[in-house]
Amino acid sequence: MKKIFLVISLFLSVIVAFSQKKKTTIEGKAFYFGVAYSKPVRAEFDKYMAVISDSLKLTNPLLVKNSYGIHAGIIFRNGNGEFEAGGSYAFGITAKSSNANNSTLATLATNTFDIHFGYSQYIAGPLFIGFDLGVISNDGKFTTKGSSAALFEETPESNNPFKGYIFFARPKAGFFFPFKKDNLSGFKLSAFYDMSISKYDFYNKDIFPDRLKNYKGDAKSSYKGLGLQATLVLAMN
Repeated sequence: MKKIFLVISLFLSVIVAFSQKKKTTIEGKAFYFGVAYSKPVRAEFDKYMAVISDSLKLTNPLLVKNSYGIHAGIIFRNGNGEFEAGGSYAFGITAKSSNANNSTLATLATNTFDIHFGYSQYIAGPLFIGFDLGVISNDGKFTTKGSSAALFEETPESNNPFKGYIFFARPKAGFFFPFKKDNLSGFKLSAFYDMSISKYDFYNKDIFPDRLKNYKGDAKSSYKGLGLQATLVLAMN
C-alpha cells in the first residue's frame, strides 16, 4: 500500500513540475474508443492455478499471460489539462493443457471489466502523463474433463454482487496526435501500469462453480499489469 501511494505522489509531483504555464487552445469534450493489450499478473491466483495444474499432473501450467480488449469513454479537455471517465473490457487468450496420456483436459479463460476516472497533463507538445483510479472486476471460466472430480468440490454460493472486484490505480503516459492543429479529434497512443489497491477473493466466493479441495494457500489475490492502448478521439463540439 505504501508503494502505491508513493507512486501516486511521484506522478502528481511530476505533473506539477513539468506542467506548461502557457496553455494550448485545444479544449472541449470528446468521445474516445480503442483497443488495448496487457500482461496481467494475479500473483496469488496464479499460484492457485499452478497448484491445480500440479494436482491434475498437467504438462503445462494453466496461466493466462496475455490479455486483449476494448475501451471507451469521454474526455474533457481544457488547454493542457484533461479529465477522463471511461471503462474497458479485456479477455485473456484461453489456456489449455492436458496430462501426459491425455486422460485429463483443463482450460482456463479470464476476463476483466473496469470503470475508471482520471486526469492527464500535457507537458511537452503531444506528450502527456496522467493517473487513473477505478474498479476492476475479475471473472473467468475454469473447466476440466476426465477423471478429476475427486479433487474438486462445489464452491459455496455468494450473493455478493461485488465478487471479484478490486480498486486499482493506473499511472499512464503517451502521445496525442490531433488530426488538425488545435483540434480535439485525433489519435492517442499510451502505455499504462495497473496496480491493485485491494485484493479479491477468488476461492471462497463463487468466481468459479468448483474449487480445489483443501487448498491452504492465500485465497485473495492482487492484480497488476503493464499494457498499451491505441485510441481514436472524436470531438463532440
